[in-house]
Amino acid sequence: MGCAVMQSAAQQIKQQVKQCHINDINDLPAFLAEQTAPIVIKGICAHWPMVQNAQLGDTHALKYLKSIASNSPVRAFTAKEKEQGRYFYNADMTDLNFTQYASTLVELITTLEQSLTTDNSDSYYMGSTACDYCAPEFTIKNPLEVTTHSCLKSLWVGNHSRIAAHYDNADNLACVGAGSREFILFSPEQVNNLYIGPLEFTPAGQAVSLVDFTAPDLNRFPRFQNALNSAQIAKLEPGDGIFIPALWWHHVSAHSQFNVLVNYWWRQAPDYLANPFDAMLHSMLAIKDLPQSQQTHWQQFFDHYVFSNNKDIGDQIAPHAKGILGDIDEQTARRIRQLLLQKLNR
Repeated sequence: MGCAVMQSAAQQIKQQVKQCHINDINDLPAFLAEQTAPIVIKGICAHWPMVQNAQLGDTHALKYLKSIASNSPVRAFTAKEKEQGRYFYNADMTDLNFTQYASTLVELITTLEQSLTTDNSDSYYMGSTACDYCAPEFTIKNPLEVTTHSCLKSLWVGNHSRIAAHYDNADNLACVGAGSREFILFSPEQVNNLYIGPLEFTPAGQAVSLVDFTAPDLNRFPRFQNALNSAQIAKLEPGDGIFIPALWWHHVSAHSQFNVLVNYWWRQAPDYLANPFDAMLHSMLAIKDLPQSQQTHWQQFFDHYVFSNNKDIGDQIAPHAKGILGDIDEQTARRIRQLLLQKLNR
């Protein structure tokens, strides 16, 4: 049977992510709170000095960011030219295909400056790092209010790169400060068609699709065609932002010699709630290998207690005796954690 290698994923996708403009930047938090699907917001951060310098060229952008970067230690990553910017596993998945090293944002920018005038085609980047840590003045000089919830603001800096399709637990507004970006997005239900790799051994913390989006192999990954049929694509320039809801899969490519991405992460839930991924891991340990009949029964229990959203669950119990069946507030969340710790430590 011949090798069914198709064109790149980007070449196959016909559906563009919806685009919009926001006239009053103060309307952004309310607008984002209403969104349940990806959307590109054109020019949302065009007022940033970072963006204005990027529009003058890479040299200006590098100089600007360097002027506000700190010398605090950060984790940086590099991949050899042969990897073509793809940060991934090695061929037999015994290791990763890139190297992590200690640096500072200032040192990384110097490396990127040098790469503009040399034949060095290796890839370099600093992954998502808190703005207040690596460039404390960045969000002061480049402001954007995105949500009324607590929000983590992080900075991504590098040259050309390809980050495998992955999801995040939080809502995300990704704003392009410099360079151009391509986002390929899939809804959460496409998980079975994306051929996800290990959950615990990952390139950067989150499980990723094993499909090479530059040349998808449909012999090895035949269901990927189904994912492509529903995929959306967006190409962003400096000043643009894209809202990515929690759990949406996204493959991200940076095409320029100097790229800056600012991420705003927030959960539309109280901070005291637990990480759903941890609950899934525990469910795998407790339920995945049970007999099918018991799995079915537990699925009914989960539907009843977790997914039904029935407000009348526990109505048959006196209010003072409901315990964790009542509304979950910060005090109840602490009790559940204590109960879980006791059971896990047995």
